[in-house]
Amino acid sequence: MTHLLLASSHVHDRDWGPGPWWPLIPLFWLLVIGTVVFFARRNGWIGRSGIRTLDDRFARGEIDADEYRARKDVLKGKS
Repeated sequence: MTHLLLASSHVHDRDWGPGPWWPLIPLFWLLVIGTVVFFARRNGWIGRSGIRTLDDRFARGEIDADEYRARKDVLKGKS
């Protein structure tokens, strides 16, 4: 029985562990997630502001210039 325990304890003598590259795996996934979040915010998929929505409505002609200015002042807190 002791011979089996000694033999099994020497099975991983040549295993050097994960190596110096192990931090690259989580770093890779952080970069992927960070890139997705960056482009999602940049393209307006996340955190769309009221002023940006107002700008889009004005550009599409849904509201006139007076209403645009009045609503923009309200959003900026200048009322």
